[in-house]
Amino acid sequence: MIVNYIQPELQVYPSINHNYISEERNYYPVWEKQKGNQFWGDGGYYHIIHPGIRNPYSGPDFKRAVVQFPNGNILHGDVELHMSVSDWYQHDHHKNRHYESVILHVIIRGRALPVFTGKTTRIPTIKLGNTILPSHTRECENLSHSLHWDQFMDWISIFSIQRWEYLQSYFGNDPVKSQHRILSLMDIKTNRPLVQETIDYYSSLPLETGVEKLCYLMAQYAEKLPWIMGGKRPESHPVKRLPYLIYIHRNYKNIMSDLSSFKVGEFRKYLVNNTCFSEPIPGKSFLIEIMGNILLPLSQQISSKDFYPVWFSLPVQPYGKYTRHLQIMGYEQRINFGIQQGLIEMNQQLCEADLCHVCPLLQIVSRSYN
Repeated sequence: MIVNYIQPELQVYPSINHNYISEERNYYPVWEKQKGNQFWGDGGYYHIIHPGIRNPYSGPDFKRAVVQFPNGNILHGDVELHMSVSDWYQHDHHKNRHYESVILHVIIRGRALPVFTGKTTRIPTIKLGNTILPSHTRECENLSHSLHWDQFMDWISIFSIQRWEYLQSYFGNDPVKSQHRILSLMDIKTNRPLVQETIDYYSSLPLETGVEKLCYLMAQYAEKLPWIMGGKRPESHPVKRLPYLIYIHRNYKNIMSDLSSFKVGEFRKYLVNNTCFSEPIPGKSFLIEIMGNILLPLSQQISSKDFYPVWFSLPVQPYGKYTRHLQIMGYEQRINFGIQQGLIEMNQQLCEADLCHVCPLLQIVSRSYN
């Protein structure tokens, strides 16, 4: 396997070019105190057994860290701190073999997305502002013991409505913004620069190009890009999703008028009857993503009907980050799309910034004891 490194073999920890970057440097002492803390990241909780030893030279910021991963494995390696995920790529760490020893990427702001070295090594990212207490002292653990499900849902519904309005905001009067939103669903996490490159190419093609030819040209172009798959299944490859997203972008008005309901089975049957791509029909989870993130918010924007109840009731996979969060709080009810989206919004507004002291759910409980 050929990996695109740009740094020569001889550049191993020289005695100059100190690693400190002014803004990040302020957070080094903070990271050094994280021993024993847990962080929510990609796939679960990361327990910091030892944060590592500060490295004053070039290379990763901390050496010889020890971290327990969500699957229980304990890894020894290096830790790199940045202000945001984009710094990893701006500093060309993805092309530098000396960063293959990094087991954990730590950021201060922005979304905690995984980063990569070479073409294959996937490194999880956690957010320094997203530390949590050990599970036995987490404030919202077993919240169900003191907050009834109906009260809990009152607030989750508010967060869900905020999320619903946010998703609609992508589909206003700007067709370019709508196009970008639809096509970006080919991969919203790990290949954003390549997704943007693919969308730019799509925008350069003549508007009168037919869907079949358009999909052929796009497949030819996208197949040559160095997509990073990590642990994704082959059927989740962006190139396999692309023709269906192109079809939806070109035909979403017809799709919405032809569907009698927004059920997964009917939507799948519609695609079977109206498309003839070589790629298989996307799986159930991705079809739900399309309905929840594209078709229903779009329908709300271009019609007088209220699609929120349909959107809220969409099914979701019975596992994942937000299902686990619900379980930690002690609620055993079945999660659906609306609850999941409400939890996403609540996490982004409160949990990821450690704002437990202003969390409305905990405030209700606190007032009930006073």
